[in-house]
Amino acid sequence: MNCRWLVCATALLLLNACATQDHALYHWGAYQDTLYEGFRVENGNTSPEKQLQQLQQEQQKAASHGKALPPGFQAHMGYLFFQTGQSDQAVVAFENEKKQFPESSVYMDFVIGKLKKP
Repeated sequence: MNCRWLVCATALLLLNACATQDHALYHWGAYQDTLYEGFRVENGNTSPEKQLQQLQQEQQKAASHGKALPPGFQAHMGYLFFQTGQSDQAVVAFENEKKQFPESSVYMDFVIGKLKKP
């Protein structure tokens, strides 16, 4: 009887270890696909407005799942805001990137400084 219990407990532990769980640190969603489509040369590329819309949707999904945005996500949104003439929003996105990833501070400060020059 003890042997059966041990075999069952071991089997349950092994099955539990094999279960897939989402332990991703960041919500990547369609971020990489959006970047690829935006920079792709053949067949034209996705407009900055459409990319921005897609990234904003991913941002909402990340928030609803309680996941952080990946490195570069908000910086790329800032770039898209700048491309669409929304410089104030671009600065906010760059500041958010800097806040989430302090190692990007030097570069984000450089970009923000360029945006704020008359």
